[in-house]
Amino acid sequence: MHMKNWIAAACGTALSIVCVTVNAQAYPTRPIRMVVPYAPGGPTDTVARIVGQKLSERVGVTVVVDNRPGGTGTLGGQIVARAAPDGHTLLLCSTSTIVTSPILMPNPPYDGRRDFAPITLVVSLPYLLLVNPASGIGSVKELVDAARAKPGAFNYGSAGVGSTSHLAGALLGKMAGIDIAHVPYRGSAPAAIDLIGGRLQFMFEATAGAMPHVKSGRLRALGVSTLKRIASLPELSTISEAGVAGYEMSVWFGICAPGATPPAVVEQLNREIITAIHAPDAREHLSSIGAELVGSSSQELGALIEAEIPRVVKLLREIGVK
Repeated sequence: MHMKNWIAAACGTALSIVCVTVNAQAYPTRPIRMVVPYAPGGPTDTVARIVGQKLSERVGVTVVVDNRPGGTGTLGGQIVARAAPDGHTLLLCSTSTIVTSPILMPNPPYDGRRDFAPITLVVSLPYLLLVNPASGIGSVKELVDAARAKPGAFNYGSAGVGSTSHLAGALLGKMAGIDIAHVPYRGSAPAAIDLIGGRLQFMFEATAGAMPHVKSGRLRALGVSTLKRIASLPELSTISEAGVAGYEMSVWFGICAPGATPPAVVEQLNREIITAIHAPDAREHLSSIGAELVGSSSQELGALIEAEIPRVVKLLREIGVK
């Protein structure tokens, strides 16, 4: 081959290799699916839609929120664990989905540590203890006294067996010394509907899902589950202040991907999501629903998941949840 032609051919081949490499590294190449493992309308859904909208603006593709309730979060978790590890399927993960539910299931469909790639911890949310205003109950003490007077007659709803809202109710029962019945739902939103309809006596709901009901007057908040009051409802006492000393519970939400997702994609998503949630409008929206903004490294979320497992096992044992 003539030297000039050989050089041209070699350059053409090199250019092709560069193009293929660039195309292989391009991300994202299509819409991103963010699986929410609970029904629409709950706190997970609220956080996912805020994050999804801002992430879409950052990466230039649509982020589709896909609600997949069932199995106390494990149905949605299983979908993501088995998805192609290319960054185009994400999970709004939480203590319930990654830690608690797999611990409680005899044959869990995934391993919360092995089958997911942590991306970032997005927010931490306190819970509100909610009742129907028509109940006439106006304080934590009144609820505890009423439940104590009728052992086994008070029902509380949750997002499902092993959900953090379930644990919040069970912990209240144990610490307050009251006999209460748990009613699991496929997400916290349908539980709230039944509380509004008078078919439940109380429930715990994360601030993201609870605030609209409280502001509209459909439900009444008796107390907040953290040891400190929250800025969005400064007049609302903590449950600990209101008589159940030391009571504390909260839930965290993060973003996870399938376990074998390339580190470069995880790092890119981490950067984009952290930037997205710190945008002024996103920060304001998340703060308005009582969320504490975090935005961690993938390693920090992984360490949190590792630390949560023994903590949750201990809590489940203490409150008698099997």
